[in-house]
Amino acid sequence: MSQAGTPKLLWLDLRGSERSSTLLGLFCERFQIDFLDPYNPEVSLLEQPVMAICFDFDYPDMHGLTLMRELYQRYQLPEIMMTEQHSEALMVWALRARVWEILLKPMQRSTAEFQLDSLQATLISAQAHREELHHVSTMLRLPEESRFRAANAEQNAVHPALSYMQLHLGEKMSEELLAKFCNLRPLQFSRLFKKAYGVTFQELLQQLRMQEASHLLTNPDRQILDVALSVGYRDHSYFCRVFKKYMGVTPKTYQEQQVNRSEKEQQAAIAHRLTAVANLAGPLELGVREGRSG
Repeated sequence: MSQAGTPKLLWLDLRGSERSSTLLGLFCERFQIDFLDPYNPEVSLLEQPVMAICFDFDYPDMHGLTLMRELYQRYQLPEIMMTEQHSEALMVWALRARVWEILLKPMQRSTAEFQLDSLQATLISAQAHREELHHVSTMLRLPEESRFRAANAEQNAVHPALSYMQLHLGEKMSEELLAKFCNLRPLQFSRLFKKAYGVTFQELLQQLRMQEASHLLTNPDRQILDVALSVGYRDHSYFCRVFKKYMGVTPKTYQEQQVNRSEKEQQAAIAHRLTAVANLAGPLELGVREGRSG
């Protein structure tokens, strides 16, 4: 049972697979959660005030995004979006759709706990000062390339190349091509890039590709070859060798580890739902027994 003063959130599970990553268990530790039917999401605002609606995606589809817009227009409640899709286009859509908070999955437990603790504090405060909910959360993340802000002259000079790299991880690219984006000669570009980021562009490109591959592999339905092609590797065996070099395990092992972790999270969520049902059924059963004894 939720303690008095615990913010109430509504939850829509819009994941394509129950094995996909979810933060539901951590949310349940901090908030009162009421579950909505994704195909008939009727919201009652007459009882305890609802603070926000949570949309748990793996990879958002048109139905889910349309539903977000419709529910915002209908109820004007802050919306919290969780997604495994990391793209500039989705971030821009979220900002335009007035999404209040975005959480990118998967994330380490310590990171998730820090963000949800901050979210909990904000919503507890907003229960007395609802106007705070009109402002987009300060945790709303910008597109990935925005995190590499130019801090010196060298980074300013090669920043266009970095942005291009992050948006075209699945494509072939050469030093000559990236140098052209920065209006530099290849040798000059190579020297400035190494000075700006401490590694060559090939090394950073490989790191970015492995980071994106690790995100894609959290989807248990993705084929290893498909992931390799998505991040610019045409040779399956070479991709596996590079991935193991960076991650310490093969892509297949990494994917299985993520599936096992997701299954444990799913079991925790099911256990919480069963507990919630038992807490609701307790008083009802007691009333029935009293009626029979009377």
